[in-house]
This record gives sequence, structure tokens and C-alpha cells, in this order.
Amino acid sequence: MSLTKRKTSAKRKAVEPRHDNPALASFHRQWQDIEKLQAKLAKQEQEGAGIYQRFVSDIEPLERQQCALIFQLCQRLAGFTARKSFTQWQREMLHDWLNELMEYLESNPFRGELDLESLYMAVQSGSVTQLDEAQLEASCDFITHMLQEAFGDSPDDIEVLREMVRHPEKLRDYMKAQAEMRRAGDAGAAEWDDEDPDFAEEAFASDEPFERWQTRHDHVHPDEVARVEQLLDSSTLKQLYRKLAMALHPDREQDPAQRDAKTRIMGELSLAWEQRDLFTLLQLAHSHLPEAENLLSEENLAAINPALKLKICELKVRYYGGTEGVQGAVLHKFKQSSKKKTDLAFEDHQHYLQRDIKQLHTQLATITTLQTLKPYLAKRWDEREYAAWDEAAGFDEIFFR
Repeated sequence: MSLTKRKTSAKRKAVEPRHDNPALASFHRQWQDIEKLQAKLAKQEQEGAGIYQRFVSDIEPLERQQCALIFQLCQRLAGFTARKSFTQWQREMLHDWLNELMEYLESNPFRGELDLESLYMAVQSGSVTQLDEAQLEASCDFITHMLQEAFGDSPDDIEVLREMVRHPEKLRDYMKAQAEMRRAGDAGAAEWDDEDPDFAEEAFASDEPFERWQTRHDHVHPDEVARVEQLLDSSTLKQLYRKLAMALHPDREQDPAQRDAKTRIMGELSLAWEQRDLFTLLQLAHSHLPEAENLLSEENLAAINPALKLKICELKVRYYGGTEGVQGAVLHKFKQSSKKKTDLAFEDHQHYLQRDIKQLHTQLATITTLQTLKPYLAKRWDEREYAAWDEAAGFDEIFFR
């Protein structure tokens, strides 16, 4: 071992005191692990916030512009669905194109207030005029299956179903009415559940965030939960809370800057006490009350250590699980292993959007009549045929390139 490594090792041993009490040693070890994870999370969140802000500034305007142009193109194409001079394959390609574009809009979080419902109605209204008897029956079967899947029921009267096919707004109104009935039924069931406090509490606990660890009976032994609850109710912890409130109360601070900081921290303390968040109370005591070490008795540690263990689990879930929602999707796509790779990911996606926007402008300028639309449909047909018959390409290459 080199001299440098020996010094480092000696230094590490110097700052990590040994404890004869295993419970106290576990407390300090877990506390250090928590502080390290919190620092990692803070760094991760800071980096993520910078990447997301860059996305909002550089990419999101292009995403919204692309969605708006796709919506305009869908409106343009929907105007052709009632035309009678298409061959079967042309009509198929037109609807395939429309479905592809509308599915993209439906799944895109940056479409804003685009009225997709009116677009669906326009496509359906134009398509219905071209249905023969067999296609009409097939559409009725499709609606029946869809309603059965969504609501467990559908109209028995074939004429009602035919009217829904011919007039999509009637199908929409029927689905809205069914959804309202289901919501009313769910509200009634929830009201019934309130009559059983134990059942309601279990249902509530299952949806609670990880911080409410004391309700997570699947992770903590009931005896440990009871010990924590007993500690939270003890005079020792109440005295600790009062001491913290005295030390942190902003009215006792003369410095305006410190008063603002204490106002924020006092809010954290009040919320922690209200939510019975043992870890935050301990953390505030550790930072602001040196005499809080007296809390670490053998009896108290039996309740505190399981709480710290679960806090570590929660922090690991947050750190390795990543951010959810739109911001999480943005970070998943653009946050790379290095700044250079992150810049390249931004650059590639920006170029893709710019190319697509240019192509959409061209299509909107070109597709004004049936004759100018047909070459696009022929191209889509050819591309599909080539993909289907290209035996050298595997499944992944055809559908996921």
C-alpha cells in the first residue's frame, strides 16, 4: 500500500469513531449513509433541473410547433375522407396515415390545447359516408367490443349502434354518460368504505408516499411501528420539539436574512411534527440542538434505527428510480454519461424536429387537392410493401428503426 493510501486510510479511521454499543454504531452508520444519499440526490436534482430547463428553452418550442403542424395536416387529410374517387388501397393508406398522426398527437405531452376530439369526429364523419353494409356491421362490432372493454356493457339495439357509427357525437355522448355513472358508483363505494375505518386506513396507506413509513406494515414489523409511535408520543420527543421551536422561531431572530431562513426551517419543523416524521425531527435536532444526543438511549434507538433504515430505502428508490412524468422522460432521453453526449442528444433531437417541421410545411403547401394527395399515398404504399417483403430485415429493423 502506498504512503498516500495509508494516510487516507488512517484519516478515514480517525473520523469514524467506534461505538461499543451496536445500536449506537448502527445509528451513526445509517445517518452517514443518509447524508451521502441526500448529497447525491441534491446533485442529481440540480443537474436534472439544468437539463430540463435547457429542454424547455431549446426543444419544447419546436415540439409544440411540430404538434401544431401535425394537427393542421390531420385537418387537411380529414377533409379528403369523404371523397368517393379513392381506390381501396388509397383509402386504406389515407386512414393509416391519419391514425399514425393522431396517435402521435394523443401521446405527445406538448400538444397543448389542440382539439383532438373534434378531429376524431371529423375523420369518423367523413369515413362513414363510404361504408358499405359489411363495413357498417364491422364498425358496430368494433364499437360493441370497445364499450364492453371500457364499461362492461353496450347497447343491445343494433339500430342504436348504427346511429353511433353514422353520428360519432352520439357515441361520444353515450361514453360520457357511462363514465359519469361509473364515477358516481365509485364515489358511492368510497362513501361505503368510510364506514369501515380499518379498511379505509389500509386503502389510504397503500397510496401514501414512502415518507409515511410508519403505515407501511409490509416493510416494518408491528412491534417496531409501535415503538416508533410510542417514541413520537413520549415526553422526551415533545420536549425536543419545543426546544427546536424555541431555537428556530423567527420572532426571536434579529437578523432579517436569518429570520427568513428560520421561517422556512420552522415550516419544516411544523410539518414534520404534524406528519409524525421522526427522521426530519432528528435531522433538525442534529443540526440545531447539540444536546439532542441525549435522545439516543438504548430504548429510543430500538425505534429510531428501523426508521433510518426505511429512510435509506426511500432515498435509494428516489435516486435510482429517477424523476417521473414529463421531466423524467426528458431526463431519460437527454441526460447522458457525459456533457458531450448530452449535447449530442440535444443536437440530434433538435435537428430531427427541424427536419420534420420543414417536411410538414412542405406537405401542407403541396397537399391541396386530391391529385396532389395521391402521390403521397402511393409513396406510403410502396414503403409498406418494401418493408413487408424485405426478407433481409428482421422484425426489429422493420418496426423499430
